[in-house]
Amino acid sequence: MAKRGYTRDTIRGGASDWDVSRPFSSYVKLLGRLLVHPFRFFELMPKVPDPRAPALFLAFSGVVAAVAWYLADGWLVALVALVAPLPLSLVLALPYHLAAWGGRYGYAVTWRVLAYPFGYLTPLTAVPGLRWAATAYAGVVLLAVGLAAAREVPFGRAFLSCCVICALLVFGAVAGVSAVS
Repeated sequence: MAKRGYTRDTIRGGASDWDVSRPFSSYVKLLGRLLVHPFRFFELMPKVPDPRAPALFLAFSGVVAAVAWYLADGWLVALVALVAPLPLSLVLALPYHLAAWGGRYGYAVTWRVLAYPFGYLTPLTAVPGLRWAATAYAGVVLLAVGLAAAREVPFGRAFLSCCVICALLVFGAVAGVSAVS
């Protein structure tokens, strides 16, 4: 039971927030919640603009991604994987926030919705056969459910906008990689 004056929107450290004191067990526990019950995960996510837990989660995910990329492609890519998740998530949250225009909460909650699936996606991008399927699942399904539950926009609108945004991002990434090669 919540104390007087608190609601589900003001309680910090909710069931869908990463616990900094237990990073490894909390990482696995949150992954299970996100994959098995994504709607409940995002519904219980605190709707406060406090960036600490998601930012530290992205930093921890960057370490996991750096290890995965080091094993897959070397130290230079691992260094990028170590530092890129947090700033990249801030940039990627902008089109999703614009797609959820008119939702109940602001940019900070949209970024929080993006931070957890993106954090789990970063290590998976090191696996060649899994990277595109994981990107589509995180960028379309999880973010559509997250925007519908957390920002309270209609699911159809969230799903269609997430399809378009994810397709544009994947097309841009493929075009950028082919231009470099």
